[in-house]
Amino acid sequence: MLLFESEKKQTKQKQQSRHLEFQAIVLAGYGNSLYPLTEDNNVPKALLPVANKPMLYYVLEWLEKAGIFGICDKANQLNVYEGKLRPHLEAFKEDMGTADVLRLIKERIKCDFIVMSCDLIIDLAPHQFLDFHRSHDPTLSALYYEPHKSEGSGTGGGSNYKDESPKQIVGVDATQSRLVYVASGADLDEEFSLRMSLLWKFPRVDIHTTLQDSHLYIFKRWVIDLIAQRKAISSVCEHLVPLLVKCQHQKLLLEREGVDKLAATYENFQKTAIAFSTTCDEDVKSSPVRCQIFTYKTGFCGRGNTIAKYCDLNRHLTKISNEVRVSASAEIGPKTQVGSDSLVGDDTKIENAYIKRSTVGAHCVIGKNVKISNSIIMDNVTVEDNVKIDGCIICCGARIGDKAQLKDCEVGGGYVAAPESRCFMTFF
Repeated sequence: MLLFESEKKQTKQKQQSRHLEFQAIVLAGYGNSLYPLTEDNNVPKALLPVANKPMLYYVLEWLEKAGIFGICDKANQLNVYEGKLRPHLEAFKEDMGTADVLRLIKERIKCDFIVMSCDLIIDLAPHQFLDFHRSHDPTLSALYYEPHKSEGSGTGGGSNYKDESPKQIVGVDATQSRLVYVASGADLDEEFSLRMSLLWKFPRVDIHTTLQDSHLYIFKRWVIDLIAQRKAISSVCEHLVPLLVKCQHQKLLLEREGVDKLAATYENFQKTAIAFSTTCDEDVKSSPVRCQIFTYKTGFCGRGNTIAKYCDLNRHLTKISNEVRVSASAEIGPKTQVGSDSLVGDDTKIENAYIKRSTVGAHCVIGKNVKISNSIIMDNVTVEDNVKIDGCIICCGARIGDKAQLKDCEVGGGYVAAPESRCFMTFF
């Protein structure tokens, strides 16, 4: 976990006692669904390269644009960002749920808090989501997105992996932007039922099967007290969010879990204005729990929580990157061709290679007559002469022997592909 503030803002806050509006918790788990990329001899999930930058970099950049002061994280290393944010690290057990982690840092959360995953990359301007939360002032604001056609398709690096993320069923009252139903499609048959209490309260519900949970949420401060009191809440996505959504229309559940009493402890600065409003919906005045949904459809949003999606993030970010395609410190042979859709990192040496739709990391050594396409080559990789790599992910410190041919493979960190080996749709 990390807690941090920029030094400039720390000083300003001490001098002016500035009100802290939001804190942020970035969840950076170990990523079992990304095996073998997250083996111990490679790098943690949060540091996996996306367009030659650690995945966590994009999250920290988004939070800095949002003007967030205090941030918590549970990654393992954080020398990945040169902006104003300076996190303090704190680690937790690997097998802990996301809500279990929040329970341990309860005393550090002083205001409304943002929870997001380290694998989320989004081009949405942060103020749009934050202003949405400010204007509705709900218990929970959740961001869902429409995945673009190629997300998780498995084309490119890691093409032997298809996206096996469980389909979600999401119910939305579009007239109020309310999130009123969430369930995993894996737990449901082709037919499913809605409670009458839900339909009485929300008679117009749109059911979606394509919306994806971005794992970006904003919660009211009192929600952390709910997590602390209810040890059965172990996961934010699987337990906490569904509970809050159900409490909107299940009065008995609301009272049994004590949610109504916890919500009543919250000092709502909009309460007086809403109470005297003649235009505000009655439900807004009376409901102790309200879950809003922000649906993002107009730009790019994706998660790197599976190998297929991770490859898709790399492909997209590499294509639109504004960075120099070939680092100034790289040594590139005169016959080497690096496509405009590829990147080459710092201090990499390439004798003679043809590289297209790929990223090559830092401190790599690429030999003669090498062809690399649709692939991700991480740092400190050695590729000997006459090698062909297509649709592969080569992890840190791996060595690919002379005349090897790899297609649709994942090579773990530090592993060696023997000379003249032929590997298709497998990994070391």
